[in-house]
Parts: sequence; structure tokens; C-alpha cells
Amino acid sequence: MTYRHLTLEYDGALARLTLNRPDQANALGLVLAEELCAALAEAETRSDCHVLLLQGNGRFFCAGGDVAAMAAAADQGGFLKELAGKLHEAVLALAKSRLISIAVVNGPAAGAGLGLALNSDFVLASPRARFLSAYAGVGLTPDCGVSYLLPELAGPRRAAEMCLTGRVANHADALEWGLINEVAAAEDLARRAQELGQQLAAGAVAVLGPTKRLLRARSLAGYEAHLQEEAETIASMAGSADTRERLAAFAARSNS
Repeated sequence: MTYRHLTLEYDGALARLTLNRPDQANALGLVLAEELCAALAEAETRSDCHVLLLQGNGRFFCAGGDVAAMAAAADQGGFLKELAGKLHEAVLALAKSRLISIAVVNGPAAGAGLGLALNSDFVLASPRARFLSAYAGVGLTPDCGVSYLLPELAGPRRAAEMCLTGRVANHADALEWGLINEVAAAEDLARRAQELGQQLAAGAVAVLGPTKRLLRARSLAGYEAHLQEEAETIASMAGSADTRERLAAFAARSNS
């Protein structure tokens, strides 16, 4: 399959999926969300593939949902529900996949980008990485499992601080709070991710998927229903005048 907003490459047992909208900070619009679902499904079908490296091209890992597209949509509620639904299909596929996913976070991971990192099995980050909810700033509620996974990993009080006050977790915070596995220098990040991927793929690959399923069984209980609630709630925010103003203001700043 030919992809417009991402690249998918294979290196032996490793798949490398790169979000490729660097001029838009790898923002997740409908096209990229659909391609993300397709790419994950494609990698899943390859019997010789066991590890997925998920990364972003440019300065950002992923700035979250495409706010400019949200602001421009004629039916903002319908657009938000469609986008959240497709993104939730992707993060659920990532969480349930037999592939071991490694998020390679080279820069900011915001909103839905934070969700992609939280849904991955391993997270490697450079000192340039920043982790932030960012939803409240544009008048939206969390999606992509952020409201489910962030309290589990960082604790409810830190999750509340990130989601309600906009607290940004730098790489040191993220390591202390259990949001990431390790930090690597920016120039070493890709090499370290490749090294970890090869280490996993050189082991007993038959046990990787089943072990992941067992480790995630408890956290996945009720996850799909929670994602549905997140999608419905974020879509309902489009009825708020404050949200519409915040989306428009953010989009205007981004285009200036």
C-alpha cells in the first residue's frame, strides 16, 4: 500500500512506522489516522515481523490531533467523533497487537501523540522529549486512552495535574513517573531503538505476543468501552462556544 502521511519500512523482524507530516508537527488528521490503522494491520500480517518501531519525522513525535482541521470542519462534532473513532481503532490495534511496539520519542508528544506513546509497550525518549495532555488548552477532553492509561502509569494526581493544569512532563519527569523506559541522547536514540528491537527479535519470538497479551490483560479489561466514552465526550465538546473559540485561536496561531 502507498501511504501519503506515513512511511512503513521493514528491516528483518523489525517494522519501522514513521509519522511523516513534519510541517504539521505530525498532527493526526483523518488521512493519517486511516493510514495508521492500515499500516498497523499490514505489519501485523507479516509472520516474520515481531517488533514495531513507532517514530515521528522532524522535531515532533506527534503534536496530537489536527486542530486546524477540527477548527475548519463544518460539523465539528461529527468530525471529532469520526477522528477519535479512527484514532481509537489505531490505539486499540496497537495495544492488542502481537507485535511489541517501541515508541521512539524524539520531541514533544502531545494529546493523541501522548496516547500513542502510552499505548506502546516500550518508550524510549531523547532529552528533547516533552509529554503533555494539551487537551484543555483547546477546550477538549482526553482521547486515545490518555484518561485511562495516564492515571495507571503516572498516578491519579499527576494525571490530574497534566490533564487539568497543562503540566508538561520533561524527559526526567517522564522517567521518574514511569511514562518511559529510558532516555538516550538525541543522536543515539535511533540506534538505541534499533538495538532494543533487535534484542527482542533475537529472543524467543513465539512468546512475545502471548506474554504481551497476559501482561496487558488486566489493563485492557474495559479499555474498549472507555475509548468509546472518550470519543463521545470529546465530540460533545464541539457544542461549547469556548471550545470553538479555542480551536479557532489555536489554528490561527499555527498558521501565522
